[in-house]
Amino acid sequence: MEKATLNRRASATRISIYHDQVAEAAKGGDVENLPKGYYLRPDFLGTLIATCCASIVAFLGWVLPANTLSLINADLGVSQNITWVALVWTLATAVGYTLIGRLSDIFGRRWFIIGTSMLGLVGNIIAATAQSVSTLIVANIFNGLAASGQLSFPVIIGELVPNRARGPYNVVVLFSSMPFAVFGPVIARAFIQHTEGSWRWSYYLGIILSGISVILYFLFYWPPTYALLHVNGKAKLQQIDLVGVFLYSAGLVLFLIGVNWGGSSYPWRSAHVIGTIIAGVLTLTVLGFWEAHSGLNYPLIPMRLFRNIQWVAITVCATVGAMIYYSMSVLWPLVVGSLYTNDVTEIGWMSCVVGGGLLLGQVLGGFGIRYLPRMKIQMFIAALFVCAFVGGLGSVNQGNQSQTVALFIIGCVGVGYVEILTLSSVALVWEPEDIGLSTGILGSIRSAGGSVATAIYTSILTNKLATNVPKYVAPAATSAGLPVSSLPALFSGISTGSFASVPGINNEILAAITGPIKTAYAKSFSTVFLATISFSGLLVLAALLSPNVEDYLTGEVARKLVHGGRVSETSSDSRKDVEPQTP
Repeated sequence: MEKATLNRRASATRISIYHDQVAEAAKGGDVENLPKGYYLRPDFLGTLIATCCASIVAFLGWVLPANTLSLINADLGVSQNITWVALVWTLATAVGYTLIGRLSDIFGRRWFIIGTSMLGLVGNIIAATAQSVSTLIVANIFNGLAASGQLSFPVIIGELVPNRARGPYNVVVLFSSMPFAVFGPVIARAFIQHTEGSWRWSYYLGIILSGISVILYFLFYWPPTYALLHVNGKAKLQQIDLVGVFLYSAGLVLFLIGVNWGGSSYPWRSAHVIGTIIAGVLTLTVLGFWEAHSGLNYPLIPMRLFRNIQWVAITVCATVGAMIYYSMSVLWPLVVGSLYTNDVTEIGWMSCVVGGGLLLGQVLGGFGIRYLPRMKIQMFIAALFVCAFVGGLGSVNQGNQSQTVALFIIGCVGVGYVEILTLSSVALVWEPEDIGLSTGILGSIRSAGGSVATAIYTSILTNKLATNVPKYVAPAATSAGLPVSSLPALFSGISTGSFASVPGINNEILAAITGPIKTAYAKSFSTVFLATISFSGLLVLAALLSPNVEDYLTGEVARKLVHGGRVSETSSDSRKDVEPQTP
């Protein structure tokens, strides 16, 4: 099939939105027309290394702390707010993805990406010196906002490489994070056990790598400037959709805070939870009306995006995958510690199941989208794996450790495969001018979905434990001689892991309740995993609506790197410098 025909088919399903004229000199064009050795030049390699370092920082700020929250809490002084260390990270990331993606499309990416790496540097410094949980929460607000830029590699690198190479390059960035994405739980516990800095080393490394990424981005990352993106000078700073920014940020924050309050800080029926969720939903509804009817050339979230069924299907697939990944990252260490072992190091190694399975799926999917036909079929098969194997974890109990680990690994491989397919294909169904917009909104929805799922699964677990612990533990404890009046203290001790304050407790009673405690937790975890089936079913349906993208996997390059505001525009037989116009 001729290339022109492919390009027409690739653009047929796109829904056009307003764009200013982009300078031809900033457009990458066909990869064959780029200079020989273009992807071995210092500017591209420096940008790639900076992006890898930034991605590692994001994993340092999420994977390591999320797997050691209880140990960090004990060191800083026990606080009921410790879960917010992880939750504010996902909340801030959800808000940041859309803002950075959309605004960098309009005004150029250079300072947005450098700025997020600098935010990560500040956040890691605050976290490394934190003396309270509250300070650590503040630090992770910075780190979460930073991560929305640090994890935007599908945009940063994706627009600089040929369409057909986006999947493999995404794998390169993800693979660079392997030591922390996969072995983060072990490394985090090793820091705590074997270094004087303890858990703070997670943030010390973040400081080092954030500094490196800032320097490399500053020296080598020169994406098209504002002047090249708007040669007719129409987009102005004052045209930013400030109303949309406010409504989006406020609505999403209110909604996610309400969801995460439910069942933990306050009962689901409390005014705090209901009022905050309703306020968030109403604010987001007003946002939708504003974006649809404001008449702005550059709305924050153009509602026309949602008319593209292919983009919507890809976004749903990404979101459901994240709902499983983020929640399982928090719950899996609880499964291991509650059912299989109390050894800190062993818990760390078993916790690698999540990151290891996910990365394996990402590597397979990154090359699958490039070299295998029919992404729809690949997405569908991966979705079936997620549904079958994660749902199969409903059989979890204290006696089937090997089976549980095997199911979890295969399920996470499916999630990773879905994730890389979505990250590598979402921008292909939109114009190059909107790569940050389409990818950023997907990232926001995906991150918000992960936060919602974590709250839902945690609430289910808490409610089931409140029923199952008395059901299975109380009879065993009283039969072994524990006074009935001591049961409330016993139940509290089970949740905290300390039985020192339980009246009448002794070794015989502790031995008698060990099995029932594991049974109560196994029954509760089983309900949580069975609850994932409904989300997995939605993933399967969305996979059936996802596109095949072979026609999009061309040698077209969206953007060139520029050099101090100048672009080297090269054809097969000529080269000239183009000076951008001043707006």
